[in-house]
Amino acid sequence: MKHEVGTLGRRVDLNLMVVFDAVYRTRNLTNAGDRLGLSQPAMSHALSRLRSVFGDPLFVRMPRGLHPTACADEIAPAVAEGLAAIRGSFERQPFDPRKSTRAFTLGMADLAEVVQLPRLLRALRDAPGIRLRTVTLPPAQARAALAEGRLDLALSNVRVRKPFHEFELGIPPYATVARIGHPSIRDRLTLAGFRTARHLLVTPSAGGIIHGEAIERALRDPAVNADIAVQVSHFHSVATIVSESDLIATIPWGLAQAMAAHYRLRVFKPPIRLPLTPLLVIWHERYHRDPGNVWLRDLLCRVAMPLYGRTPPKTTLV
Repeated sequence: MKHEVGTLGRRVDLNLMVVFDAVYRTRNLTNAGDRLGLSQPAMSHALSRLRSVFGDPLFVRMPRGLHPTACADEIAPAVAEGLAAIRGSFERQPFDPRKSTRAFTLGMADLAEVVQLPRLLRALRDAPGIRLRTVTLPPAQARAALAEGRLDLALSNVRVRKPFHEFELGIPPYATVARIGHPSIRDRLTLAGFRTARHLLVTPSAGGIIHGEAIERALRDPAVNADIAVQVSHFHSVATIVSESDLIATIPWGLAQAMAAHYRLRVFKPPIRLPLTPLLVIWHERYHRDPGNVWLRDLLCRVAMPLYGRTPPKTTLV
C-alpha cells in the first residue's frame, strides 16, 4: 500500500515529521532526541503516534539500532524533501558557525579520517557548537544517503552527475612506507628493492575511495611482479603492521606522512608508475545553496586543497 505523505495534513502535525526524519537519519531514538532537544519519553510518545498514523511499526529494533521498515523507506525521501523546503523558506539568514549547534554527517573512509578530518577539526575551533559525525559507505549508498539527506557531504574518488555536485580537492600522490631499520631498504627505495620486498596491500571495501585494485594491478604487473604477502581491508592497521614487520606498503602520500609522524616509519617515493585519481567532495542539489552546507564544503576545501598543492577557490562553491 502506498503511503502518501501529502494526504496526512489533517491527521498529523509537522513536529511528528521532524521526529520521523531525525530517527530515520540517526537510526537511534536517543540520538534523535538529542538532536531535537526532546527527552526519551517524548520521543517514544511521538514515535507511537507516528506508528498509529501510518499503521506501520516504521522502525524495528535491531542489534545495531533501529532499522526502518519498507514503509519508512518509502516515505522518508518525501518527508526529508518537504522539511528541507520548509526549513529553507525560514532559514535563509546567513549561517553563523560561531553560534550554530548544527550537526553535520560526512561520508568518508578511515583514510580521510586520518588525513582530512584532523585538519577540519582544527579549523572548527572558532565554531564550538558545530558537531561532526562520519560514516563509511560504498559509492552507491553514499549517493543515496546524500539524496535522502542522511549525509551532508562525502569524500570520494568516484565522479558524479546531476543532481549531484562535485569539486576536485586535488590528486593525491602515493608513497611507500617501510619501518626504520628495514634490513634491505636503506637511504632510498630502488626498483630492485621494491620488487624483492614483501608487500602489504590495502583493499578498502567501502568509502568511495579507489585504491586497492589500482595498486594491486601495478604490483602484479609483469615488470614489477611484487610479492603481496598480506591484504587488509582498512588503512588504520597499516602503521602498526609495517612498523613491526619487514613488510612495505604503498598508500596515499598524506596518510604516509601522518603515520610517519607517530610511528617508526620511513616514507619513500614509489619506484614505479602508479595511476592517480582525483579526490572529490560531493553533495546533492537539495543542499547546494543551503548556507550551512556551503560553509562546510568551503571550509573543507580550505583545509584539504593545500595538501595537494592547490589554492582554495576565492568564491563559495555554489
